[in-house]
Amino acid sequence: MNGDAVGGAPSFPLPVLIAVTALLAVPLYLAARGLRGDAARFLIGAIWLRYILSVFHVVTYRDVFAGLSLNAIGSILVTGIGLLLIDRRHLLLKALLPVYALILLALFSAQLSLGVVTSLDTVVKYLYFCTILIATFEALRDNEPGPFFRRLLVAFAPLIVFQILSVATGLDKASELDGSRSYIGGYSHEAAFSVALATFFVVAAFATGLGRLLKLTLLAIILAGIALANYRTTIAALLPFAAYLFVSRIARQFRPRQRFALVGVATVVVLAALVALAGLTQARFGDLAEFLSHPGAYLKPQEEFSLEERRLLSGRPYIWSGYLLAWAESTPLQHLFGFGPGSWSEWFRVYPHNTLVAYLFELGLFGLALLLWWWAAMYRLAARALRPRRSDLVFAQFSFILLNLATMALWQIEGLILFAIVCGYAQFCALDARKVLPDRGPGRDRQGAVGGGRQIGGAFRAR
Repeated sequence: MNGDAVGGAPSFPLPVLIAVTALLAVPLYLAARGLRGDAARFLIGAIWLRYILSVFHVVTYRDVFAGLSLNAIGSILVTGIGLLLIDRRHLLLKALLPVYALILLALFSAQLSLGVVTSLDTVVKYLYFCTILIATFEALRDNEPGPFFRRLLVAFAPLIVFQILSVATGLDKASELDGSRSYIGGYSHEAAFSVALATFFVVAAFATGLGRLLKLTLLAIILAGIALANYRTTIAALLPFAAYLFVSRIARQFRPRQRFALVGVATVVVLAALVALAGLTQARFGDLAEFLSHPGAYLKPQEEFSLEERRLLSGRPYIWSGYLLAWAESTPLQHLFGFGPGSWSEWFRVYPHNTLVAYLFELGLFGLALLLWWWAAMYRLAARALRPRRSDLVFAQFSFILLNLATMALWQIEGLILFAIVCGYAQFCALDARKVLPDRGPGRDRQGAVGGGRQIGGAFRAR
């Protein structure tokens, strides 16, 4: 294996990576050909490219120009190409208002601290999210949702293929102090890899036309892949969505009168399975119960943490305490606007591992408030969808928020892809629902943005 691994993560030799990538490009091309619209083809290509660039991390993670890596340059190019391909009127979608507010706040906070240039990485990530969300929304207008998500699954093939190769060849990574191993397909870090697999799981759940047995098998394979990645944050975050899918999909096979009793039985089965899983993985999840039993005890200066406390939850309470106390002891201006985007690296060796903590530290109380507004705005979109899509979207968003409580999914491009796909689907479903629901107010267009397929209802200037 390649000895020039990044961050201690082993990589496949470059000839192997190139050969497998060439093979994976064939199904991608065939899937893209079957999609209608530039947005759909752009989306499947952009997601696939991200996962391919990441598996070449020995090359793509190294700085090549102006402090930028090939991975970063790829994200910038994807954002730029996407902005050229999408209908730019959709940049006026009301749901994107919190994101634009965060961009302005990031620029202002950076100017107060380290300079506007330091916020460019953060701004590009927000624009990347907007681009993927709009591309998802437009792709769903041009293609039926079920078949579209079925073809989109091809973009995630690199994850499973490379993970299978890593298991077959014994290419793993030590991920914890307890000696456990992670099979992440030669990727750089188990966090980003497992979040990408979580996105794969969500898209597979949205896809239709696969056949019941095939879909169940695919979801089981993805869950097994997440377990092999051995990143418990993603495992714990995805459990509510996976449990909901199990219960709801079984219930739909029976008559309404039978569903109540069936849901009760299925719920008991799920709870029993979770208890059994907790017992089998007590060493990995036991400290989570320890932290939740008295979380306030871990909000103290870092030098007061014992060695055992520093190891709890892979050091997360220790990390969070450092960030929260640094913010609390800062100036009133920093309380409001934070230390600036990306400023964590100036203060700590390890990033915050919690999106709420990160926004409070970097963007202050205003940043935390805008983050909550962002999540609330996207939840509102999901809540406006018709059943059964509404429940799928709400549970998917809930799992994503859980993910952010112990890692920084909104800091990772992989997490932004996940959230953008879910929110783009929610935007489509919310506007689609307005075609069906009766008019609820004078002057409100029942057709919304999808009337005629090309209007932009739901934008700042339209209701």
